Amino acid sequence: MENKKGQIAIWAILALVLVGVISLFFFLEQRTLGVAEARFDPEQYIEKCAREVTTEVADKIMPQGGFLNPENFKVYNDTKVPYLCRSYGFYGPCINQHPMFISEINGEIKGYIVPRIESCFENMKKESEKRQANVEISTEPSEINVSLASGLILVEIAKSVKITEKEITRTFEKFDVRVMNPIYDLASVAMNIANHERKYCYFEYVGYMATDQSIDIRKFTMSDATKIYSIEDRASGKIFNIATRSCAIPAGF
Repeated sequence: MENKKGQIAIWAILALVLVGVISLFFFLEQRTLGVAEARFDPEQYIEKCAREVTTEVADKIMPQGGFLNPENFKVYNDTKVPYLCRSYGFYGPCINQHPMFISEINGEIKGYIVPRIESCFENMKKESEKRQANVEISTEPSEINVSLASGLILVEIAKSVKITEKEITRTFEKFDVRVMNPIYDLASVAMNIANHERKYCYFEYVGYMATDQSIDIRKFTMSDATKIYSIEDRASGKIFNIATRSCAIPAGF
């Protein structure tokens, strides 16, 4: 009987120890999570800010054929729609107006976001200092690279940031931002349209939609033979507009 009582006592002690260890584990885990949540996250702040300004410029330029301020354009529904391929006379095929089209769009995005991302860093510093954190940001201009891919705008930001909070110092050198956006895909379709107009003076958009059901294409022909193509990404509803004028026939023929 005494042996049984001793065994029971040992198991009871082990059970209490086990419960204590588990309770301590959860206590420390919650405390760690609380500290982590309390810390300011500069990486998350910059990525969110950069994502917002990138989306902003993409939404601005898509209706205008990828440009903030189109120069060679046709006004359609109060929107400046640039000519991607244009013939100024009659009968002849159009000439490609933007042979480096994707690169130009890339440059439009970068030119817009660079000063705004610098503002993101300034605002991040102010926000972190409100939380009693010490922030050191490199005075050198940020190195920002923009690249377009299917369904994505990729933004790489090189900038040295050191933040000290609660006696813990963290250093950041690079921020990678991925923005879900169909601008590359829509611009690629726009280039296909322009190439067909240049070669054949025509683009079979109904047949094209049959092979690529992710997009919807509308065409409107104006009195001067300018064609406005509106290319819509069905998933997001975003629209990319371009204009072409090829093999125009004089009025009366």
